[in-house]
Amino acid sequence: MDNSTLARIIDDLVSLPPLIHRSIRRDLFKKPLSSMEAGISPLHVEIMKMLERSETMHLAEIGGTLRIPKSQMTRLVDRLVSLGMVERQADAVDRRTVNVTLTNKGRNALEEIEQLIRDSMRANLSRLTNEELEEMSVLLRRLRAIFARLL
Repeated sequence: MDNSTLARIIDDLVSLPPLIHRSIRRDLFKKPLSSMEAGISPLHVEIMKMLERSETMHLAEIGGTLRIPKSQMTRLVDRLVSLGMVERQADAVDRRTVNVTLTNKGRNALEEIEQLIRDSMRANLSRLTNEELEEMSVLLRRLRAIFARLL
């Protein structure tokens, strides 16, 4: 591979992810979430999804995985607790450790949020032609395979 091709790939890899990230957060998360009265942010959704997969997690574990500072993590979880989406529980082994679990209300809200996000994605993607959608699908699968080899 020549140096100019490699340079273009590096430039694209540096510039494309922030663009995709902003677009996804703005159009696919924030717009659907704005229709919910609770005031749940994309970070709240990420926390709830982690808890759905793991059932119970330590605050520090959630913050470490999402790379959220402890002070911000505390505020995010406080908000979810006040909304009844999660609850704090003392660890059975180490009472100094606080675990967080998703409540039934949180599970139901997460289902609703995920449906809103899917509907938003569907609406955005419906603006593309069938040919563009097929091409996007093929390219996304190829990107996934390439990144799996690189990482």
